[in-house]
Amino acid sequence: MAFNATWFPGPEAVAGMQQLGSAQELAALVIYLDPDSLAIMPPTDPAEWPRFIGLLRQLRDGAAELADHLARSGGE
Repeated sequence: MAFNATWFPGPEAVAGMQQLGSAQELAALVIYLDPDSLAIMPPTDPAEWPRFIGLLRQLRDGAAELADHLARSGGE
C-alpha cells in the first residue's frame, strides 16, 4: 500500500525515539508535528530489522542534509 503525506510542523513540534513497552520491538521513531503525530514502528520480525535500520540511517542522514541546506540558506 502506498501512502504519501505532507505535514507542516507547528511551533511545538519535536521528534525522538520512544520506548512503547519493555520489549525492544516496541520502540518507535515518533514525530510530534503539533498537532499531528507520526510513529515509525520497526517490523515485527527481527530478521527484517537490518533493512529497517538502514532506512532509519537514511532518515537521519537526509534530515542532517536538509538541516545543513536550510542553515546555509539563512535559516540559522
